[in-house]
Amino acid sequence: MARTTPAKHAPTNPLATRLASVDTTALTVRRAAFCTALPDATAAAALGGPVTQKASWRPGQTVQLSEKVKDVADEYGCSWTSAAGGLARAWVFAPPVTAARAAKLAGDKPTGCTPLTSTPPPAYGSPTDALTCGDSTLLRGLFGDAWLSCELSSHDLDLVGRWCVAVARAAG
Repeated sequence: MARTTPAKHAPTNPLATRLASVDTTALTVRRAAFCTALPDATAAAALGGPVTQKASWRPGQTVQLSEKVKDVADEYGCSWTSAAGGLARAWVFAPPVTAARAAKLAGDKPTGCTPLTSTPPPAYGSPTDALTCGDSTLLRGLFGDAWLSCELSSHDLDLVGRWCVAVARAAG
């Protein structure tokens, strides 16, 4: 009897899904740790190279939230850095967020960030906020009662959208 070899499956692209093809206003996100559901391979695909450093945090931990800000986190989050210095980050607020609070959050712009108005991406929750922050693009929005943010060192909106879809699915 001849032995057969199982068919090899082509590797799956972790960023195959475009933001425009997903109704994110219908997605629900958990206000809980989600970083283990977001593989390093997904971050590496978004960064365009291997992950050289990663970190995760949870509410109550003192965290270096940015180059100049160290604070006690009020969210579950994670970050990945590439050898070239690219950064991919994602975080979800731990406390529930109402629609009124989400509208206020969407109106508040972090220092150094400007609204992305020339070519806004498709909805990322409701409301959606899209920002350019230096060399990064930040998408954030309300998913149920969870305020979810994703950031990528890129201004390629298609790539950022694909990264943010992967984040939303991991957090869902």
